Amino acid sequence: MTPVFTRRCYPDPVADAYTPEQLAMLARQIAYFSSDEHIYREVEPWLDATPEQRLAEVAAMCAVASEFLERLDDATAARLRELDRLPDDTIAILMELRRACR
Repeated sequence: MTPVFTRRCYPDPVADAYTPEQLAMLARQIAYFSSDEHIYREVEPWLDATPEQRLAEVAAMCAVASEFLERLDDATAARLRELDRLPDDTIAILMELRRACR
């Protein structure tokens, strides 16, 4: 993790202010949250869920994210919109699933 990476998410003064210790902590967090053990623990409750149940949970999480994003100032929201987004075909599939479950 470098200031170049963090600059995509934070204003320059914040990105440049990270100490080596903070960067090491962020690297540990990334390793933990991307580990197979963590991922399996997170998805375990959903192994027996129906697609409709999974989609309902994703919709609920998206609603929370939407509420969070609405509270951002314009400059921060603009930076977030510049980040990589889902491919259009993936968005189309998700929207079709949403329509099918209504």
